[in-house]
Amino acid sequence: MKPILNGKSKIFLIGICFSLTVSPQVSADVESLLLEINHKPAEERLKVLTEGAKKEGVAYYYGSANLNDTQELLKGFTKNYPFVDVRYTRLGGPSVITRVTTEYRAGVFNVDVISVRGTLIPELISNKAIAKYQSPMVPFLRKGFFDTEGYLSGYYGTGYTLIYNTTKVKPAEVPKSFADLLNPRWKGRLVMDKEEYDWLAAMIDLMGESKATAFFKRLVEEQGLKFKRGHPLITQLVAAGEHDLLIDGYVHNAVQLKEKGAPINFVFMNPTPVKPPSAIGIASRSPHPHAAALLADYHLSKEAQEIMAQKQFYWTSRKDVKWATEPGTELSIVSPLEWGGKKYNHVIELFRKIIGE
Repeated sequence: MKPILNGKSKIFLIGICFSLTVSPQVSADVESLLLEINHKPAEERLKVLTEGAKKEGVAYYYGSANLNDTQELLKGFTKNYPFVDVRYTRLGGPSVITRVTTEYRAGVFNVDVISVRGTLIPELISNKAIAKYQSPMVPFLRKGFFDTEGYLSGYYGTGYTLIYNTTKVKPAEVPKSFADLLNPRWKGRLVMDKEEYDWLAAMIDLMGESKATAFFKRLVEEQGLKFKRGHPLITQLVAAGEHDLLIDGYVHNAVQLKEKGAPINFVFMNPTPVKPPSAIGIASRSPHPHAAALLADYHLSKEAQEIMAQKQFYWTSRKDVKWATEPGTELSIVSPLEWGGKKYNHVIELFRKIIGE
């Protein structure tokens, strides 16, 4: 006998097929909607976003930030907006871009909020996958963490520092400039991350390309600069005495390990290079734009920024939030929009050529 499908079964099967092939209904123009809402007085704006987010009930968030750190932020967001279920998918930065691009080309518009390192934002712009959005938090941000068009809202940056083992490096030997790293004392004693392309971009900003590449070549060829992968691991290796000094150290790694009693210290160069800020943006076809705006705004809020600055030791973007470790130097922030795209591909090729890959 052939199985019999009643009316309800037919509807159920059709529903399955439909859900697998059609994306959720999306706003035709997220930018216009959010721009209109942003023109309202602050209290009315928040009311409109809140009421809209309650109806939407969910926000899909693709990001590359550390999972534990992001969960800590989302815990704070949920306390403020318990009616929004944030579904976070963590991927590597390039993988976030690939996923969003692939979905958009297929006509699938699932993502609401995107968070990646700033140098990947230009690719999202060129693929028309990110909306212009001027958060009311932008006036509180430091120079270099945002752009005037509304594509870039950086919520934290990572400062570079020289991290050294205090049992191996005497106080008088601590470098006072990048040039000091060429001293024979450091031959065979230096290490850096083998994929720290942002560091070379920062050096080019400070010295110009010819001087920066010549300096990097000397570190590799004359000083025997060693390469490993993963900043937390390399910082631990320095603490263990396997290397004397990490030239592209991350401030938050150094602070966290030093607070645990590891025999390390760190020193800032002046100007102090800062990696391209990690940015948060709203997808251009966000199916839940009200919830997306609340989530993006929260990342730039004083509450969230204080969590990142004081508990996670990041260099946050708000001017009214103090960092756990203030460098006391000028900052040289690698511009995400300037260094994104082809220019970033160039620095990757240059880096790999210098280290012999």
